[in-house]
Amino acid sequence: MKALIALAETGSIRGAARSMGLTQSALTKALRELEAQTGARLLVRETRGTRFTPAGSALLEHARLIVASLRRAEEDVRRLSGQAVASARIAVTPVVAVTKLTGIIQEFERRHPYGQLDIDIGTMANAVQRLIDGRLDLVLGMATPAALPADLDFRPMGEILLAPVSGSERLARRPVSWEELARERWLLSPVPGGADQAALDWLEDKGVRLAHPPMLCRSPFLHAVLNRSTDLISFCPTQILEDVSLWGRGLHQLQVPDLPPPLPVGIMTRKHVPLSLAARDIVEISSRLMQSI
Repeated sequence: MKALIALAETGSIRGAARSMGLTQSALTKALRELEAQTGARLLVRETRGTRFTPAGSALLEHARLIVASLRRAEEDVRRLSGQAVASARIAVTPVVAVTKLTGIIQEFERRHPYGQLDIDIGTMANAVQRLIDGRLDLVLGMATPAALPADLDFRPMGEILLAPVSGSERLARRPVSWEELARERWLLSPVPGGADQAALDWLEDKGVRLAHPPMLCRSPFLHAVLNRSTDLISFCPTQILEDVSLWGRGLHQLQVPDLPPPLPVGIMTRKHVPLSLAARDIVEISSRLMQSI
């Protein structure tokens, strides 16, 4: 299983063997034994490298979950025996980062003075796949539960409002309709179950569609920079519009006749996959603090 993951991460037999400290022949033998064990062809070896078959891609997804679960189990055992510190890998979206992350970290440190948190602040588009394949323990952020992949669980804790924003003085100085905004250029990060996609679905239900394909951006930092310095329009949680440290100055909430309905914000985990002790603490802390978001 680890050989399969190493091959996916490095893109070649040579790179995978080097990362695992094996010879290429030993790694190739391990992969062939895995194919024999599963009774399916997992890889196609070509002159330009190795690619996964559909069966190989499916097994890779399970392999990542299995290895991640084993790693968490080993960490829990070492922690309970005093050999390791508590650790968890989480991702948070900007609204949680600005409003609740400090409190979550402070409470975690009170419980685990030498604990380790691996925190990524990003968009739902980046976080969902990493949660599915086991690279994250949980995600704290906005989502539309019904639109999320079936193997994810979402526990709502509060609600946020989205508003259209832009650095454009031309659009900010007067009331504008959604139809007018739909003819402008947009900067979005739509993903099934995410905030931008929920807002776009709401607009479509109103009979409003964007006239041009949006520019796609999956970095909150670049998102904020582009919003401030261009006429591009984005959706932004109203709770963090006043946070100059995140968005900087020059970002305007546009005057539209109505806003999308509130969107749930909460805790996302994988179904039927046990959390580490540290991750369970993060869930308990977040459940309490995020109710007042």
